[in-house]
Amino acid sequence: MSATLHTILEHPEFTRGKCWEETAFEPGETILHEGDTSRDLYLIISGVVRVNMAVDVGPEQHLESGLMELTHGDTFGELNLFGIAERVASVVAMSNTKLIRIDGAALTEFMDRYPELGYPVLKDYLVKHADMLRIAKERIGSLYAEKLSHE
Repeated sequence: MSATLHTILEHPEFTRGKCWEETAFEPGETILHEGDTSRDLYLIISGVVRVNMAVDVGPEQHLESGLMELTHGDTFGELNLFGIAERVASVVAMSNTKLIRIDGAALTEFMDRYPELGYPVLKDYLVKHADMLRIAKERIGSLYAEKLSHE
């Protein structure tokens, strides 16, 4: 993933400061909040982050489920790249973490101007999210099987 995205980050028309910036977070610091509507995309330079989703388990009872951990070279935030919607999960730094925050609107405009550079990025995102859907399907199937075996 990061190789195709790095090609865009190194392009002279996709400038640091205007289209992207480096940023840092300390352990426990929230990078993205579930429900936010930003279009920013993040590339992890170093550190570990955890993707969490709030789960309602009963009236006035909530918990944070750790969906996955991401590290160097991983990206997150892609789901809002092409439209403004509420973020489906929160992302929290688990260690000292350095990221590249990419302006989503600037990235989509750039990919429209340079489809030969944008297509590989989109292809990587589609493959990544297809894999994530397969894993989610397996987990949901396991949860239902476990629940049925206890009934």
